[in-house]
Amino acid sequence: MKKLLVLTLSVAVLSTQVLYAKSKRYQIRSGIVHYTITGSGGIMGVKRESHGSKTLYFKDYGNIDVQESEETSSMMGHTDKHHQLVKIVDGMVYAVDFQRKVITKQDMRKMMKNKDLSKMGKDMLKEMGGKKVGSGKVLGYPCEIWEVMGTKLWIYKGVTLKIESNVMGMTHSEVATDAKFGVSIPDSKLTLPDYPTQSLNEMIEHEMNKPDAEGNRPSPEEMKQMKEMLKGLGGMFGGK
Repeated sequence: MKKLLVLTLSVAVLSTQVLYAKSKRYQIRSGIVHYTITGSGGIMGVKRESHGSKTLYFKDYGNIDVQESEETSSMMGHTDKHHQLVKIVDGMVYAVDFQRKVITKQDMRKMMKNKDLSKMGKDMLKEMGGKKVGSGKVLGYPCEIWEVMGTKLWIYKGVTLKIESNVMGMTHSEVATDAKFGVSIPDSKLTLPDYPTQSLNEMIEHEMNKPDAEGNRPSPEEMKQMKEMLKGLGGMFGGK
């Protein structure tokens, strides 16, 4: 059950990140944003804490978008470090797992074809049950605040500057600490490592079937819950 809860939170947070990157809704030519990551919660009476950082690089109004994060989590005296990079190029999504040295690839171009990309992201949020709940500021930038699936997003001209989620008792936040827009982005910040690729479904199967720190594997019921959660995302990542 612990694995199911942690993976569900990870996929839900990733869905919000990719949603805004892949739909090219940025109304800003380029930018670099640094974030602080924190998380906590209790799973079956066991506390889990996490902290880390993330950097967003984008150019060409989001046609090229890279988010790189490093996060450390601890549970029952066991510490895990996770380094990930997500890159979106013209509707192709690449998620790099540095620990396993593998890239998860997803083709989103068909769902973007002949779409009004300026409103696609918000339409998808609404289809997932999301709604605009207010407005606020992050680093002085005026943001729309949206809420969906236990997650709140503060969005400035299409760029998410803050995320707060609470999924199954696990909290997660990403808050921008510095943002520069209209700047030049070095090509070195947009390059993928030379790793083999896999599908998202292959990644989910690998993570769900991998034993946790106590050697436990997910039950058939937990696998069913995970598949239902993916279905609830509306097939955004091809999960069924």
